[in-house]
Amino acid sequence: MSKRLVITLFPVTLVLYAWPMLIWLYSTGPVPDRFVIHAPAVPSEGAHPVMREEFINPDPGREMVHVGSICELPDGRLLAAWYGGTREGARDVAIFTSVRSHGSPPLWSRPTRVVDRVSASRELCRYVKKVGNPVVFTDRGDRIWLIYVTISAGGWSGSSLNSKVSEDGGTTWGPSRRLTLSPFFNISELVRNRPLSLQNGGFALPIYHECLGKLPEILWIRPTGKDAPFLYKKSRMAGGRAFIQPSVVAYAPSKAISFYRSCSNVKSVGLAVTEDTGITWSKPRTLSLSNPDSAVDGVLLSDHRILLAFNDSRENRENLRLAISNYRGLKWKRIATLENSQGHEYSYPYMIRTRDGLIHLIYTWRRKRIKHLVFNEAWINAQTGRDEE
Repeated sequence: MSKRLVITLFPVTLVLYAWPMLIWLYSTGPVPDRFVIHAPAVPSEGAHPVMREEFINPDPGREMVHVGSICELPDGRLLAAWYGGTREGARDVAIFTSVRSHGSPPLWSRPTRVVDRVSASRELCRYVKKVGNPVVFTDRGDRIWLIYVTISAGGWSGSSLNSKVSEDGGTTWGPSRRLTLSPFFNISELVRNRPLSLQNGGFALPIYHECLGKLPEILWIRPTGKDAPFLYKKSRMAGGRAFIQPSVVAYAPSKAISFYRSCSNVKSVGLAVTEDTGITWSKPRTLSLSNPDSAVDGVLLSDHRILLAFNDSRENRENLRLAISNYRGLKWKRIATLENSQGHEYSYPYMIRTRDGLIHLIYTWRRKRIKHLVFNEAWINAQTGRDEE
């Protein structure tokens, strides 16, 4: 290699390595703030049990769909997001959204393709091999956020996180922006569960790391205005190297519980707690609830009980159950079986409480459709005692 070529390539290489560091330093800013507790004091629709179920997307035939998320729009409509394609990790996988109208009955719109590997490559100015795991939520400015995963090389351990924002209720979306969470390689970051709102207008978004270990983390986000970039940084939770996909439930302004998917030989749901707004976390412990290395999700009820959706098995995802705890997650009672069919998969539950107090649960149904359940606390209470503890 000639001396002239070396002199030419050196500054180019320096810029390529320094750029992530500069972006990381510029973006880092928000610090943990107190949680906003979303637990309506009055259960919705009186004392009458309500339970409705429907599919969000049409039957895709032979194609696969997976990993749904859902949020409430400022006008009370619902927006769901998921990814789909010929198979998980395929290059034709795209992220889709659908909006549920106010009609009687309310109907889900035809799915809209929001981003795929081609559009992501163009918007991010970098090669994208495949996309996955979308999470949607709204901020105080009524904007919709989409945080999603891209992979440029390898599998999930080579992933990065990206954001898109919609100013018009999900009709159109701004360009993708890659989140630089490390000053070095900036890979192996994934998202799965809903964020917690913070009193400063920001969010605590549970994320996780899969390269050289299974590590739960929190992505702290603070919007800084309509035209200005948002600030963000990540912090690591105390999760050993066997827990991922944290589902965080705040029950006080500075206190929260995280439920983990366990990747260890101990096939049980993991749990950790924080009493200082996520700055530090307790050492994880395993619960009596089975978990076959699969996603879980929890939500706070109006009386501060915790509702958990999970696969109640140590071997497969053939069932989906609900359990409830009065004891800050330490003791549980199974209350309902939502799905149970041998040879089929029901997975990746994702729950929210809307402003009317209803609970919305979506999940992957047999890798073919995204199913949506809506129920109230009266229905939950009616299930108590039906299943064994």
